[in-house]
Amino acid sequence: MGKLTWFPLPFGLVVVVVNFFAVRDVKGRLPAAPVEVNEDVAPQAIAAFIPFAQGRIALLGACFIAATLLFGLVEFGLSRRPAGLVLGTGFLSAAYMAAMPVVYVLNPVTGYDELFPVPSGGYATMPFDMGALSPPWYLPLLGLVLAAAAIAQLLAVRGIVRRDAVLPLSSWSAWLLLLPLAFLLAFAAANLVSDRIARATAPPGSFWEADFALDLMLQVCAFAVVPAAGLALHGILLRRHGLRPRSLLIVGVFTVVYLLTLLLVALGNLQMYSNEQSGFSEHLPGWREEVTTGILGAAALVQLAALPLLARHGKTQMTGAEPGG
Repeated sequence: MGKLTWFPLPFGLVVVVVNFFAVRDVKGRLPAAPVEVNEDVAPQAIAAFIPFAQGRIALLGACFIAATLLFGLVEFGLSRRPAGLVLGTGFLSAAYMAAMPVVYVLNPVTGYDELFPVPSGGYATMPFDMGALSPPWYLPLLGLVLAAAAIAQLLAVRGIVRRDAVLPLSSWSAWLLLLPLAFLLAFAAANLVSDRIARATAPPGSFWEADFALDLMLQVCAFAVVPAAGLALHGILLRRHGLRPRSLLIVGVFTVVYLLTLLLVALGNLQMYSNEQSGFSEHLPGWREEVTTGILGAAALVQLAALPLLARHGKTQMTGAEPGG
């Protein structure tokens, strides 16, 4: 107990300290740094750097604290529910490790890319090359710390998987993991039907922009099929072999990947015909956006609801997991 809970804290502290010293170094050199563009907003950029850096460091530190609290909630709250513990561990660990590259990119030094107002009423970009101002040790050290945080989490996950047993599964709950594929098929079908309706009603013309938009959306859907198929496969495995810890862990991981791909699909769906100039989009049925967005929203909610339904099995802690679970 407690391994999952405290792991993010020391790494978060190190990330904050590394960022603090890097910001202090850049602060001393920023006034004499060469201006690349937009010299008129250089004083504003210098003055705004420290408040920006303080806020960014506080945000990153808060993320590690939030990770600690969430892992604590999963470990101590689900300690008597082995299935829930493993599922929650897989879900949170995947989200936590996926956040490491984000923390790296959103650092307060090279991530300082504010837009500054100019007298004409517009906005100017950062006048300094923050990458060149970054201390040579900073990004390698930050990357090393974040990699170590991810590795430490993997070791914690390994311990969680080993200490839980195989549990029986109800006859229907594993089939919930087949639904991600069904939702993606329904989403693709709705787009294809709306496309056919538009082509049947639009006057003859060149619709290459619409063709490109549809092809791109189908390619993104094909990408999202990978985690959806992984969930379906593990649903079948769980149904046949019971709640094996390793399979449950992978379900949690695949759920995070699936939700992220759904987000990408949703963003593409909203912008699918935004730049289409041929007039094709005017002939799309009015229900396309509402129906496709609703399908994606339902897909995310149903997948999130499937996890607690799987996790409700096994109310008492069990030991002696089968090897290769």
